[in-house]
Amino acid sequence: MLNGREKMGNLGIDWKEYALGANHYKRRTVGFGKYDKKEKEWEKEIFLREMSIIEGGIGCSTWDAAIIFSRWVYKNQDAFTDKTVLELGSGTGLPGILSAYYSKHVTLSDYLNPLVENLKYNIELNAKQQDGFDSDDEEANSVDKSLDLENIRNKTKVINLNWDEIDTNTDDTKYDIIFGSELTYSMLSVDNLIKVIQKFLKEDGIFYEILSDDRDGVSYFIDEMTKRGFENHIVPVDQQFLGNYGTKQRPETYKFYSFRYSKNVELNKHKLMK
Repeated sequence: MLNGREKMGNLGIDWKEYALGANHYKRRTVGFGKYDKKEKEWEKEIFLREMSIIEGGIGCSTWDAAIIFSRWVYKNQDAFTDKTVLELGSGTGLPGILSAYYSKHVTLSDYLNPLVENLKYNIELNAKQQDGFDSDDEEANSVDKSLDLENIRNKTKVINLNWDEIDTNTDDTKYDIIFGSELTYSMLSVDNLIKVIQKFLKEDGIFYEILSDDRDGVSYFIDEMTKRGFENHIVPVDQQFLGNYGTKQRPETYKFYSFRYSKNVELNKHKLMK
């Protein structure tokens, strides 16, 4: 168990596939938009380093839910314009890094140090591509990285955020948008997750999540969020966001969840997931 937040349910994953040795990594490209067959590249590409489950736990790899959520982000770029964003349980950071291209600022978070360091690596990996360099190009190291304020390295940061220590967390930053993929997967994680959302979400902010119907704690999470004054909007994931994940996870049924404070719902201008 990792701080009481182990993944619940049978994911149908071949764990041997992800049980690389310590300090062993895999590279992955996730594409969005149209695919150019001649150039052999996508309209938008995010480059990721995935790590061993020995070091990174469940966050070692990029799972289906994160890919689906990222496709929604790409389709709804305007939802992030001029917004500050916090991604919870970032793992390899796919949705958080993608949203950084469209947001004012994004904070990615996780609670294992190897994951935190890998998130920093993945941000810089994509920042170098944005600079116009290959990730292994030594010339990239000589570029003044502070000049391009639109580069994602200047619009992102990574923090170690342990939900189990939220009661003693002194960070008073508030965000327009908080999101995550499959955060509500265990009864043990729900109460502290809600505390995290309440602590960091602006009064007129919104919380987005994608969840499989197979996860434990979902109904309890919805009930508890309602008790804390949140209105929910829940929809099945549209077909346009599904399929061709390139993972070995078994097929699952997912829903999009949007939560905002009921008392401010008329003033809340954030887009609902649909």
